[in-house]
Amino acid sequence: MSVSMSALARAMAKGKPAGCYLVAGEEEALVDRALEIIREGIFGERGPDEFSFSRLDGRGASAAEVEAASRTASLFGGHRLVVLREAEQLQPAEQKKLLAYLAAPVKGSTLVLVVRGAGPKTRDPRRAKAAKAAKTYAAAVEKGGGVVVDCPRPRARELPGLVDSLLADQGLSADTDGRYALVEAIGEDLGALLQAVAKLVLYKGGRGRVSAADVAEVVADTRSESIFDLTDAAAGGDLARALTVLRRMLRDGEAALPILAQLVRHFRTLAAVQALARRGEPAESIHKALGLHPFVVRKALQQSRRFSDRRLADRIDELDRADLALKGGSRLDDELKLERLLMRLCARDR
Repeated sequence: MSVSMSALARAMAKGKPAGCYLVAGEEEALVDRALEIIREGIFGERGPDEFSFSRLDGRGASAAEVEAASRTASLFGGHRLVVLREAEQLQPAEQKKLLAYLAAPVKGSTLVLVVRGAGPKTRDPRRAKAAKAAKTYAAAVEKGGGVVVDCPRPRARELPGLVDSLLADQGLSADTDGRYALVEAIGEDLGALLQAVAKLVLYKGGRGRVSAADVAEVVADTRSESIFDLTDAAAGGDLARALTVLRRMLRDGEAALPILAQLVRHFRTLAAVQALARRGEPAESIHKALGLHPFVVRKALQQSRRFSDRRLADRIDELDRADLALKGGSRLDDELKLERLLMRLCARDR
């Protein structure tokens, strides 16, 4: 059975953990959250003792060691939890041996297989090995009555729904402006989103509706304002402004890759909005289809008019090349790489 994060939390709250779980996906923040839910569901806030919890690593463990740890009864009784990190790193022969245990796990013990960076449905060829292992494990876990927790990186249009889900898990809700304010303040950084939700829970006392004012008070900061300034300047062709904001962000300690990620997100949003507008879709329909705040849609419609379809595609190609350069494809320093990128993004079409 494959479940969402909310369904996992509800199931663990009933105090009946499954014998096996596969926690896998591209979004590490969700993987960490799933592990936290499982651990708290089994042991509560007190946490495990050294005799009821084992952590193994797929790079050095064998199937026999994993099975032995799972079959070892807790010294003081109670449930036992075994977590196999980097399960995709088990040797193929060892993975095959482990499948037999997954089909019939022992009672009183829970084995959690963790695959980071890829899930059963991942198609990225760079993560083919991990995806293949996740798919194999998923089939065996489900066959044995276990649970698969897929942790994919959410798309931009899925973020408002994810915000609602995370808030609901903590007894909160959000009005429309509050929901989109949180998405815009955090972006696609799921780790930051989970932290923001935790802050809002404390701020609201664990109940009530989150408004845009609440988000501004608790979450929004100068970093989000700088990100908006940068993306607006880059999309608007204001090179001087874009370079000024970039240098300020780097001086304040912002890392290059998260800055690039926000630029990528913004230009992909422009492309998606432009494509729907070309098909004659009104702003209201675009807002619903992409899960964006109406204000964001209006701004994107305005900014996308600066680009033809081909020129906007060229900008996205430039962003992809910058991503490769920042990840080791060039010896230039990160600030210079980003400055060159902004020059290309802001260049006037001829």
